[in-house]
Amino acid sequence: MNWHNLFKKKTPALRPRIFKDNILYAPTQGTYLPLAKVSDPAFASKSMGDGFAIVPEGNILYAPVSGSVAGTFPTGHALTLKSDNGLEILIHVGIDTVELNGQGFETIAQQGQKVTAGDPLLRFDPVAIRKADYDPTIMIIVMNPRDIHLTPLAEGSVQALDEIMKF
Repeated sequence: MNWHNLFKKKTPALRPRIFKDNILYAPTQGTYLPLAKVSDPAFASKSMGDGFAIVPEGNILYAPVSGSVAGTFPTGHALTLKSDNGLEILIHVGIDTVELNGQGFETIAQQGQKVTAGDPLLRFDPVAIRKADYDPTIMIIVMNPRDIHLTPLAEGSVQALDEIMKF
C-alpha cells in the first residue's frame, strides 16, 4: 500500500439518474449563465465555441460528458475533454485565473484518462479565487459546434449533473 495515497482526499464520482448520450450535464452546483452574459469577451462572443457557464457554489468539477481527458493545463484551471460522441470540450474555471499559477486548483483527472459523466476532474477554491479578485465563473465550451446545435435545458440554480444542454 502506498502510504502517501492513504491520506489523500478521495472525491467520489456522481452519476446522473439516467445517463443520456446527447446531454451536457452541469459540472458543479451553482447558477446557470448563458455565455453571452459572461464578463470575458472571448467567451461571451462565442469565438472559442458555443456552450454555457456556471457561477459555482461547489468546489468539485465533474465531467459533463463521458469520454477522455484530452489535455490538462499545468495551472489546473482548465482542461479539455473529447466526448465519446466526438465533442471537443474546453472547461475553464474562472476568468483570467491562469494568473493564479495553480493556486486554488488541484487536478484530479489526468491526460488520457477515460471518464464517465460525473467523474471528478478537478478541485478548486472559489473563495480563494474571489479573494484574489478573480471571477470564478466556469465556462463549458464545445469547440467544434459547427456540426451540432446546442439547446439550453436549464436556467437559474442547478445541481451538479443536472441536464444543462441537449445536442
